[in-house]
Amino acid sequence: MFARFAILGLILFAGFAAGQDKLYPEATSGKGKVSYVNGFLVIVLQGTPEEIGTQYGELVLKPAKPLIGRVDKYMVQIGWEKVFPTMVKLSGLVFINFPADQQKEVSTAAKIAGVDKNLLTALNAIPDLAKLGGCSTLVVEPNRSQTEGPLFGRNLDWPPFEGLPEFTSVIVFKPKGKQAFAAVTFPVLIGCLSGMNEAGLSLAINEITESKDKSTGRNITGTPMMMLFRRILEECKTIDEAEAILKKADRTTWFCLTLCDPKSSCVLEVTPKNVVRRSAIQDVCCCTNHFRTDELSLTKKCDRYPKLEAIQTGKQKLGVKEVFTALGEVHQDNHTVQSMIFEPKALTVHVSKGTGTKSATEIPLTKIDLKPFFQNNQ
Repeated sequence: MFARFAILGLILFAGFAAGQDKLYPEATSGKGKVSYVNGFLVIVLQGTPEEIGTQYGELVLKPAKPLIGRVDKYMVQIGWEKVFPTMVKLSGLVFINFPADQQKEVSTAAKIAGVDKNLLTALNAIPDLAKLGGCSTLVVEPNRSQTEGPLFGRNLDWPPFEGLPEFTSVIVFKPKGKQAFAAVTFPVLIGCLSGMNEAGLSLAINEITESKDKSTGRNITGTPMMMLFRRILEECKTIDEAEAILKKADRTTWFCLTLCDPKSSCVLEVTPKNVVRRSAIQDVCCCTNHFRTDELSLTKKCDRYPKLEAIQTGKQKLGVKEVFTALGEVHQDNHTVQSMIFEPKALTVHVSKGTGTKSATEIPLTKIDLKPFFQNNQ
């Protein structure tokens, strides 16, 4: 239910894209800023939770406020006009599990923009409430990299709602007293699905639909995944530190978290009961949408994984071009709304977005140097 509600919000934002040269005007709010790098939308949010919330409300939500007002129209269109009030009320059950800082950000943003707080809550709980994605990751460690630094490739696969890929953006969060990080995301998300911090620690989620350990796939008392991943980027510098946080956290559901720091990589297979580490083979890690460890795997059947595994068992060195080609081999047509390659050593991201009819892997990558955005963090 939450997932469908969140999807409606994304559709609304997608409609805003039609006929616009730029989805968001270049602007500033406090220490926050909207700009374009090589034509790609980059938003910086910086300061205390209240400051970030204010910037988010001013820079991100206000330009799309007229679209949010059309929720009722979409509810009628899909026959949900009678259940809509219940959906709004239930969002509060998720909000109380957001970290305190993100509660302040969401509440402030909603107030500044005059937007329903429950809509923002639902949008940031999508992976906890539904299994809609089908992503792929491929990490090349330094020994197999042409750049002598790791390369972290990732496809984000999502149902291809009209116009949605165009809202792909890089949001740089610079929270006071914490590490800065960049998320490749949609502007309506305060949490993180794919990102890299100023220490070079990078992560991406792969959704999982079943587990051997008989754990529940819906733990409503847990910290929503995107907020948990954001905490990792704000607090950790290495994959070992990230693993320690995950093991202590109250986790909501099943997922794989691919991690890479400037030296190494791994896949953490995660359930509400267990966190199991799967290390690189021949300096390459890969992941799709199933567990592979003996403790958690029920099946290893996947059309995409063998294509990535062939690279894992090879000997050739790979660069950005080769990793992007490999991601193209496992794309899921127009469901691949984002494709990206993080360079943790160089603090650079290469990113592309789909068109609604084409996979993001069919669109040339845009290179964004994140170092200038990470500088002068408080």
